[in-house]
Amino acid sequence: MMLEPEDFTLPLEKELRLRVIKKEVDECTDVKALQENLKTCAESLMKFQHLSAKLAEKQMHLLMADFLDTLGVEVPNESNGNSRGN
Repeated sequence: MMLEPEDFTLPLEKELRLRVIKKEVDECTDVKALQENLKTCAESLMKFQHLSAKLAEKQMHLLMADFLDTLGVEVPNESNGNSRGN
């Protein structure tokens, strides 16, 4: 599965929401509020990146297991001591 170029373009609803957020940030003079929101945003982004990477990793494991099964290659189960240490 590959992403298409249009997958990187925000839909209109998200674009509008982003404009509103940018305007609110531009108009905000409360440094403490901006700091807290930036910390929350950074944490959310990092969690999302981590979850996205985990989903991609699990999908790759499934695809490779299916592929190797099609070839007739036995795939060791990670729970039987052949874990990669993750």
